[in-house]
Amino acid sequence: MQDFSTIIASANEAWNAAFNSGDTERLAALYADNAVLSPGNGQVLVGRAAIANLFKTFIDAGVVEHTLETVEVNGDENALFQVARWSAKGAATDGARTEFGGITLNVMKRDASGNWLTQAHVWNAGQ
Repeated sequence: MQDFSTIIASANEAWNAAFNSGDTERLAALYADNAVLSPGNGQVLVGRAAIANLFKTFIDAGVVEHTLETVEVNGDENALFQVARWSAKGAATDGARTEFGGITLNVMKRDASGNWLTQAHVWNAGQ
């Protein structure tokens, strides 16, 4: 049996590195071609291009220092999920950055090549 916590930790590290570097193409590549994402506002996006565009708007708006803190991981050899606390900082206003965050749910599936890709991603903002 695989160590799902290690898989999730690696996925989180790759996700944060891509987002925090502003590389939306690398970020979108962590999602399946037909991945579904909802940013908690009732909107549903499908596919890597739509996902990259959404994250570009966040990055262009000055969101930085995104982090993930795993709360729960579970799954099997082909699919797993993570519940995590996320946090980030907004654009600087008057020399200070606004901090915000919430909870995220991420479902990953193993593709034909054995790579773990996000299939579904939903989050809310609560701080």
